[in-house]
Amino acid sequence: MNIDEQHFKRLLDAYLRGSATSEEKKLLDDFFETYPELHRPSASADPATREVIWRQLATNLPTRAPQGKGRTLLTIGYSVAAALALFAVSWFLIARFSRDSPAPAVAQLRQAVTDRGQKLKIELLDGTQVTLNANSKLEFPEQFQGDVREVYLTGEAYFQVAHDAAHPFIVHTPVANTLVLGTSFNVRLTPDSSAEVTLVEGKVDVDGVILKPNQQAIARSHGEPVHVRDVDVAAFVDWKDNILRFDNMPLAEAVTVLENWYGVEITLDDALVACPISATYRKETLKNVLNSISYTLKITYRQDGNKIVLQGHGCK
Repeated sequence: MNIDEQHFKRLLDAYLRGSATSEEKKLLDDFFETYPELHRPSASADPATREVIWRQLATNLPTRAPQGKGRTLLTIGYSVAAALALFAVSWFLIARFSRDSPAPAVAQLRQAVTDRGQKLKIELLDGTQVTLNANSKLEFPEQFQGDVREVYLTGEAYFQVAHDAAHPFIVHTPVANTLVLGTSFNVRLTPDSSAEVTLVEGKVDVDGVILKPNQQAIARSHGEPVHVRDVDVAAFVDWKDNILRFDNMPLAEAVTVLENWYGVEITLDDALVACPISATYRKETLKNVLNSISYTLKITYRQDGNKIVLQGHGCK
């Protein structure tokens, strides 16, 4: 990293965090006055976003500062016009990668959608393989353009990202962004609107928090700290191999999984909501799963088409 890039990084961070000097702030304020069609940033970019910006700047900044006396802001003798041009590049990237920004309109996005009871395997043009779980949606460009590869997920998906260090891969969700170079991981949006990112191999950045294999990041909402814990990754990725696992899961949560898995609607007595279930099912029919759960919890069920009712007096 050269000195120009270092100076610009400090300037951009200071401006976004509100700690820039009056001279630095005026320089960047002047840019927005020059281009009134752009909106001033109101919040700082997350670390993953800034890291992409620094990589982009590395290809735009000169390797040596001009010689002679002049302004000390950014580099000696560097003109205000050049500084503003650099900021224009950075602000474009911030707007593009912001969690609050919509999908870019430059490239037409395609959609892969699954209903309850469905799973779908997709191979993107860069070689990345995605397994989309039931009741999920993935938006992606037909062909990746520019310096990053971006997709947009709701629901749950398992990613095996094709390695390309020059073009980071970003999975956007309503709760968190995951930045990777090449790795295998699972992303799931939970019923309580949290995002779970489970790393199988490689390394990922979840809103500035680096994960190691066999770790899971839980992001609950914008601005809140990302929680990291060690997990048995099989419990979170076996679904892609049609293995259904419940690890001390409350029955109410297990019912949601079963509804998506088999495409049915299940109701249960209030007394059963918190009953824990631990079991593993490999390519089992719904009938076998229901019989197993009924035997384990000492409950009964009745089925009418795709509607199922679980009944019991509590956990046995």
